[in-house]
Amino acid sequence: NKTTNPQAGVVIGFASDSIIGAPYEPAIDLADCVTSGYGYPTGYIFEILRGRGLVYDANAMNFPGLSTKTPGVFVAYAGCEPKNVNECVDVILESIARLQGTPADVNADWFNRSRSLITTGDAIQNETPAAQAMLAALDELYGLGYNYHDHFADRINAVTIDQVRNLAASRLTHCVVTISTPEPDKVTTKPGTRTYASFPKVDLTPRGVQHDTGGAAK
Repeated sequence: NKTTNPQAGVVIGFASDSIIGAPYEPAIDLADCVTSGYGYPTGYIFEILRGRGLVYDANAMNFPGLSTKTPGVFVAYAGCEPKNVNECVDVILESIARLQGTPADVNADWFNRSRSLITTGDAIQNETPAAQAMLAALDELYGLGYNYHDHFADRINAVTIDQVRNLAASRLTHCVVTISTPEPDKVTTKPGTRTYASFPKVDLTPRGVQHDTGGAAK
């Protein structure tokens, strides 16, 4: 798709066929966090693309549907310069495929931290009575029951790496790649099956933890 916008965009939709309240939804949430941080700026997609200076923004998220008649999709995207679209596609596909790898490929420590990121973020997002009331109302509307979310953290903490691996192998393998760019002649990405014999190691904190104290009072 050619655009007059000087920036380019990559959007990859995976046929997850996800449904609100399905038993595998917690595993998709973990897949989301491992690859894109679950609302926090981290994860394989974000760290690799940002670490290489390839993007303005990058993220992934799950959009579950209401039923098998209207299933959802798992989406990853990146905003970048036109010259970087092919590498962005490569990194995103590799990062999602990594979920099917060994515990070392996923990084067991990062996986465990992802559980905490999800449960902590959820608690902060829904700490007010108004937020909890809205969540209960939506869950009731979806047919899950008003108290469905009470056990959200339990469901997340129960997810294993093997469950995420199986989820990725069954629901995050078929995708459509869409590239919107003012320079379509630079797009070399081809359709077809990709296989990965191994995955490179990734430092999820390539620059370490830094604090700007330049303006602090002495």
